Amino acid sequence: MAARVNEETAIRTGGADKRALIIDAALNLFRHYGYRRTSMEDVAGAANVAKGTLYIYFKSKDELFEALARQLAERVEADLKSVAERGLGTEAKILALLDAKLGFMYRWILSSPHAAELLDSKVELSEDIFGPVDKSFRASIAKALKDGVRSGELDLKSAGLSLEGATDTLIAAAHGAENGARDEADFRDRLARIVRLSLRGLRKSA
Repeated sequence: MAARVNEETAIRTGGADKRALIIDAALNLFRHYGYRRTSMEDVAGAANVAKGTLYIYFKSKDELFEALARQLAERVEADLKSVAERGLGTEAKILALLDAKLGFMYRWILSSPHAAELLDSKVELSEDIFGPVDKSFRASIAKALKDGVRSGELDLKSAGLSLEGATDTLIAAAHGAENGARDEADFRDRLARIVRLSLRGLRKSA
């Protein structure tokens, strides 16, 4: 099993504190070897800290996983906020929002051979952690659609959809992008096609 944080992880964490370094090391191990097969000793080795030091920061593997989940949630929230602040067109904004949430999860969780284990009932990213993120995500998609209607680009009524219905349908369709995706590039291509196809039916007729 990997004994050290790889170069990419070291670069990504930069000057982050030891706690963040431990969390990143744990995520890489969980993705590559699974939650159950990864021990606290493995995490300590990957993060290049003493096992005793690791337990100062996290009392158990469950506590470490919860901290990891919270960090992932914070990253998604930050990405959603960043996309919302950019001056993107409707289609580009919706695709960017979907990638900020679903693409992020695909890259860090769903592309792992241990995805099912990471998302099962024992080690799932709990509702109290990701519930607020899901609400922000849904609200961001709804706002992007609403802005498209206000600009005259989209016409939900002609498609027989309410804002809530259009939001539900788009998000449900986007979740299907992971099915059969060969890799991240294929996932992103599927996501882009889903957005184009979904918005085509909502665009206002000339």
